[in-house]
Amino acid sequence: MKKVFRNATFLTLLAVSILATPLTISSSPPPQDFPDPACVSTCAQLLYECIASGQKHNDHACISVYRHCIAQCGKH
Repeated sequence: MKKVFRNATFLTLLAVSILATPLTISSSPPPQDFPDPACVSTCAQLLYECIASGQKHNDHACISVYRHCIAQCGKH
């Protein structure tokens, strides 16, 4: 009897989570300060060029350049 109760509880929670997921996703508002995809693409290109060239000799420095670029994308 305990096994039947556990299975019923599990299936009920599973059904609720499956049915509630689309409602919570669709009801959330879109982000207001989402940067322009073209700007993000440009920043990604700068990151890849920095890493490929090895100028900084440090991946953290290249990531810093990328993060600065992304911050500038949000301001425009």
